[in-house]
Amino acid sequence: MGKLIGIGIIIVLFISILAFWLGRPIIVRAEKPNIKNWLCYYGNRFGPDIYSRFDLAVFNGINHPPLIEGKNGRPIFLGYASVGELEKSAPLWHRAEGKPFLIKKNEFWDSWIVDVRDEAWQALLFKYVIASVFERGFDGIFLDTFDSSLDLIRGDGENKYKGTRAALVEITKRIRKEYPDKYIAVNRGFPILPDIARYIDFVLAEDLYSFYDDSKAGYVRVQPETRDILLKQIEEGLKVNPDLIVLSLDYAE
Repeated sequence: MGKLIGIGIIIVLFISILAFWLGRPIIVRAEKPNIKNWLCYYGNRFGPDIYSRFDLAVFNGINHPPLIEGKNGRPIFLGYASVGELEKSAPLWHRAEGKPFLIKKNEFWDSWIVDVRDEAWQALLFKYVIASVFERGFDGIFLDTFDSSLDLIRGDGENKYKGTRAALVEITKRIRKEYPDKYIAVNRGFPILPDIARYIDFVLAEDLYSFYDDSKAGYVRVQPETRDILLKQIEEGLKVNPDLIVLSLDYAE
């Protein structure tokens, strides 16, 4: 029995090394999770009587309901973590206020877009945000606001914020390295999806059919040509990691 276990460990290690050198997904799981439905809820009032019917549940990484899995091991719990923005109401704000990595105010959410390239921000992110999610017992992490960072390098910002894409990739890669057995989900981030797909389990296609338009103070439909571009980017990510699970989330009023 011990010999068989030893052989199994060697095989898994060999697969991991081979996957690294071939540039293939480095996630080694017994089986791909079967997700038929999922829940995204950032409050704390719902309990297992509500969320137990779902295969996957995304909760606020700090203020969340009790994490109680059912007999079938479901749902898989993911804790929310913002990578590219920091809200002024966040517990971390007092450590970040006035720091140079706060570069642009997001008036709609009363938050600040951060420079993800900044080592000081990355240190705070990993020590007080990412680590906290896993210390609370989540099965994985839900990374948000990649697009806030990617928006900085559009147009004239390409040179000023050069290296932002690489920083997001490295952050994702580091999470996978430090938490190899945990689930990782990313909200959008489609332009870099081929670069991070091998490190993650889920990608959320939020606003694929509708999005909030500030100028109209409401939700509007995504133009078909824009959606085609997004779907193509998702397709490129799936080429890198065919086991990547694509989640969808749209809004209506």
